[in-house]
Amino acid sequence: MFSGTGRSEHFARWLPAVILPATLLLVRPWEARLGPPPDASATGSLAVLGGMRAVAAGGAWLKANLAWERRDQTATLGLLELTVASDDRPLYFWFNAARMMAYDFPAWRSADAPMLLRERIAAEEARRALAFLERGVTRHPAKAAFYLEMANIRLRALGDKEGAAALFRLAAEQSGAPYHAARIYGELLRELGRPAEALAWLRSVLPGLPADDPAARRDVVEQRIRELEALVRAR
Repeated sequence: MFSGTGRSEHFARWLPAVILPATLLLVRPWEARLGPPPDASATGSLAVLGGMRAVAAGGAWLKANLAWERRDQTATLGLLELTVASDDRPLYFWFNAARMMAYDFPAWRSADAPMLLRERIAAEEARRALAFLERGVTRHPAKAAFYLEMANIRLRALGDKEGAAALFRLAAEQSGAPYHAARIYGELLRELGRPAEALAWLRSVLPGLPADDPAARRDVVEQRIRELEALVRAR
């Protein structure tokens, strides 16, 4: 996110030149998935429509960030909604908008409030962010990424390990999910006092972890399995 105050004019000068081309780059891979058009004129129409959506969304996103700088929650929220309504394809818009809702909005609303009120506001805004992402899941093919973002908000903003664990598992079960989703789910099961479930889960995951891919961290999973085996035996 952008930070600092009194720099809106500076952002207004250079940010469109950065955001709009970047948005087009984010959009093009999804445009390619629309399937083969019937003729060349249809190809051109799709490209024009996609470009117009990207430009409209980029403009709304710029305005949202300027409103964010002013800590104007009402304007920021409206412009975030306009951004994804204009172009719901870039993950960047969905995830950064949800983070503003979950982490920035509570700070704006409750900086000087009593603790109980701050906690209530934080929970309210986190649920707003989760509802926003739930809409994105229904409109976007990258479901694993959405579930991971939702899991992180449940864990960090709400402190809900149980709910976060369910979402990490859901993410891990999606096609093309990153390896770490399964590892985090297993770790949360252990933290929730369910080592036998964590052990069974990691054993089921292990065969699908390639030994030659550092991202899979197969050695880490094997070590965690040994630790869980010892823990389960000791009970």
